Amino acid sequence: MPSLSDFVGQTITALIPIFGSETFQKFQLHGVEVGGIWVEHQGTVNTLLDKLKISGLPKTPVFFLPYSQITFVIGSIDVPALSEKALT
Repeated sequence: MPSLSDFVGQTITALIPIFGSETFQKFQLHGVEVGGIWVEHQGTVNTLLDKLKISGLPKTPVFFLPYSQITFVIGSIDVPALSEKALT
């Protein structure tokens, strides 16, 4: 059974409405805590830099997301995924 902590350091796909979208987005997972996860999200970094009117920061911001803000997360395991429709 996979655990979120298995995906630390990897890119995950998630639906997180607080990031302003109802579509799947990619996040770099940096940490897992009892109350939520730490992620890096380039779109939000871009927005932050635009609002601050700067082109860069010396350190990349990461964002804490409480589990209550996450609709779902998609990771992957090392087993092929096949379309049932394509196989019938």
